[in-house]
Amino acid sequence: MYLLNILKSIFEVESSKPELNKARYGALAKQIPLMYVIVIVNMYALAYTHLPYAPFYLALSLPALLTPIAVCRSIFILSTNTDELTDIQIVNRLKAINYTSFAIGSLGFIWAASLFKYGNAFTQSHTALFVSLTAVGAVSCLMHHYQSALIIAAVTVVPSIMFLIFQENPIFNAIAINIFLVVGAMLFIMFRNYIGFTDLIENQKKLQQQSKIMEILGSENRRLANLDTLSMLANRRSFFAKLNSIIHDREITKYPFVVGVLDLDGFKRINDLFGHPVGDQLLVDTSNRLRDLLHEDIFLARLGGDEFGIIFPNPETEQDVLTIGNQICEALQVPFEMKEGTAKIACTLGLATFPTAGTTAEVLFERADYALYYSKQNSKGTVVMFSKEHETVIREVSAIAHRLREADLCEELSVVFQPIINAKTNEIFSFEALARWESDALGCIPPNVFIRSAEQSGMISQLTHILFQKTLDNAARWPDHTNFSFNLSTFDLCSHQSILRLLDVVNQSGISPKRITFEITETTVMQDYERAIEGLTLLRNLGCQIALDDFGTGFSSLSYIQHLPIDRVKIDRAFIKDLETSETTKKIVSTLAYMCENLGLECVVEG
Repeated sequence: MYLLNILKSIFEVESSKPELNKARYGALAKQIPLMYVIVIVNMYALAYTHLPYAPFYLALSLPALLTPIAVCRSIFILSTNTDELTDIQIVNRLKAINYTSFAIGSLGFIWAASLFKYGNAFTQSHTALFVSLTAVGAVSCLMHHYQSALIIAAVTVVPSIMFLIFQENPIFNAIAINIFLVVGAMLFIMFRNYIGFTDLIENQKKLQQQSKIMEILGSENRRLANLDTLSMLANRRSFFAKLNSIIHDREITKYPFVVGVLDLDGFKRINDLFGHPVGDQLLVDTSNRLRDLLHEDIFLARLGGDEFGIIFPNPETEQDVLTIGNQICEALQVPFEMKEGTAKIACTLGLATFPTAGTTAEVLFERADYALYYSKQNSKGTVVMFSKEHETVIREVSAIAHRLREADLCEELSVVFQPIINAKTNEIFSFEALARWESDALGCIPPNVFIRSAEQSGMISQLTHILFQKTLDNAARWPDHTNFSFNLSTFDLCSHQSILRLLDVVNQSGISPKRITFEITETTVMQDYERAIEGLTLLRNLGCQIALDDFGTGFSSLSYIQHLPIDRVKIDRAFIKDLETSETTKKIVSTLAYMCENLGLECVVEG
């Protein structure tokens, strides 16, 4: 039983290396038909030389038996697609090759040994030659499957050598030695090649594994490249890729869809006061709330900061989109529960429809962004759809920006001064510089119009420099105790270069910096809080004062009074218009004035 188990193990094929087995069988499938050709042709050649001497049935019995078997097996092997075979099927076929090698090898040796006693010395030499050459050919063809090659050698070569060694003729003894050396060398070479073949397959396997890993990593990198890692929403790159894809699909049909740009109102205040970890968590909670609210076919992305992009691919009507937009605004007004407390924010949403608002990704996004900007300026916390009226405003702004670039600004720009009166003495305390533009081509342009155009066209720094220089030229003719204030835009305050330029102009003017007050708004500071603080600090260090303009109209006035380096607060005109008739208004203004007094701040009431 033990011996039977050993013999059985010889024919077993290791199934733990499926890649190696597949490569083995793939190589054998090309070589076994050649091996059958060598074996059958050699058998018929040996039978032919023995026909005059050996019995007819003995000479042709084995060739006749093996020929149809060899043909059928060759056709069977050649017609099989190795890639379609399972690992188990390949193992079974390799086992079958082992058993077939044993059977053919054994029958071949017995047949050749039976013919050896017939004929003369020439036919006997042919028999020895047949055994050796056929064995060498078979071993060569089976070299990729060492078990079959060893089986062939064991059942043909070893018995043949032993058979020839015991012959009395020394020539046969010498042939036995030759066969031993040749076949031994062949087996040694086969073993070395088999090791190389195995190493090659293992290396290919490792390369395939590395390739799969690289493919997975590449896929993950592509995913991350299109993913905002904080909110786990699509990022800006993915948003524009999706937008361009939809536009491409609808170039012919022009089927409408809507693009939205959403911006959080009050987020910067929370982020600046409580730190980035709290701000990040608020963005995550906002993203989750938006994801839960929007239908799965609506594409949601975080564009950066507190800005989100939304694509409504299949809206039934614009009103339906506006309804969803209002639901978004209402949902984000619900307070967020944080570890540090309750966070209250809001959002403003600008929308633009394809193809009426634009037919390219850039134009659609710009129009949605303009609708957002318009909403923030006029009705913060609401939804605005880009319309023809907005198109008209954009054209007007563009035309004004064009005239600004062509105008002789040093001649056409001027400054007028609005007095600030001390309520106790009724004397002029200071003057506020107000910009004016009398265009040769367009006439008198309101400040809010041309300043907005200058900001959008990138010319605001040039205007600021000219207007500030004109202000200083006028102030140089006033008494030294007369102060003046000058408004700074977002770009001026957040541009290090622009601030340094203002400082240089002040130093060269000969006017005391203590006479100068720079007015800023909450919106100006909220655009880039850290840069704004740096700019304000530089102005304060020079000796200039800082005033917070339009106080009471924003989300975060009280917090900015607490943290900004300011000297003066200007109560917005909106609180003054009902001062004579409304007791509530009187109380509000009184409270604000009392607050400024307690904080040691100057209080200026507009209007």
